[in-house]
Amino acid sequence: MWHCPLCKAPISLIASPIRCQNSHSFDKAKSGYVNLLPVQFKKSKAPGDDKEMVKARREFHQLNAYGPLKEKMVSLLQRSLKDLYAGQPTVNGQGEHGCINVFDAGCGEGSYLDAITQGLSVHGFDVQGAGSDIAKVAVELAAKAFKQAQFVVASSFELPLETGSQDVMLQVFAPGSDKEYFRVLKDNGLLLTIDPAQKHLFELKQQVYANPRPHELNDSVKEGFSLIKNETFSFPITFESREHALALIKMTPFYWKLPKGKIDEIVEALKSVTADFHIQLWKKHSDVEA
Repeated sequence: MWHCPLCKAPISLIASPIRCQNSHSFDKAKSGYVNLLPVQFKKSKAPGDDKEMVKARREFHQLNAYGPLKEKMVSLLQRSLKDLYAGQPTVNGQGEHGCINVFDAGCGEGSYLDAITQGLSVHGFDVQGAGSDIAKVAVELAAKAFKQAQFVVASSFELPLETGSQDVMLQVFAPGSDKEYFRVLKDNGLLLTIDPAQKHLFELKQQVYANPRPHELNDSVKEGFSLIKNETFSFPITFESREHALALIKMTPFYWKLPKGKIDEIVEALKSVTADFHIQLWKKHSDVEA
């Protein structure tokens, strides 16, 4: 399902050495990830989130404060995949389907991809998960934690994936390319996007800004896709400890921009926040050419 980022020829990340037919080669790290972001494609020496921000996100996800969101994502995909497979022959006659390829573009430290692959497996799907991020430190952390998935360093705007190779694409709080998602998805493939909704972490913003503004919802049309689900989903997060509140703040840009004294004030004052998400599920048209 992979292709060379330089010449687009197919490559196998299982092979050793990893080399395409045009002799472009790539190394696999000890943790298992592969760097498919050639140096000439980088816009900076170390693109993406830095080590401290990535670690903060891992700490926050380990507290499972976004657990309801992950369950919602699994539920939406499970129902939609079941509808897509309705009436189709099964692999063994017992309701099990062929392997579902799920790809997380801008996967960060891998927590969302892991939640989706594990959740769909519980519902009887044979799932193969993979993800990419432009930040090497994030991909390395993901590869160390979630061995069952394949992670690569790559740009979401030029994915190292073969055309029509994916059943499900995830885009969670990350920039990406609708054109690339359309290219790599199979006909009728699903694209699940998660963005902040209007009141997301608004209580935190009230501590930072004198006149905080709500997030604006992105309702733009995606060419080649049908919108099959469009909703906001919210729930409260009550902090059980100072560390809990700090874990959330550390994974936002506020932590890295505000002086430590201000951070301490916010941690003490913040007792709960609203998690508010804009969830959209899209299906690729089967009658549109990439």
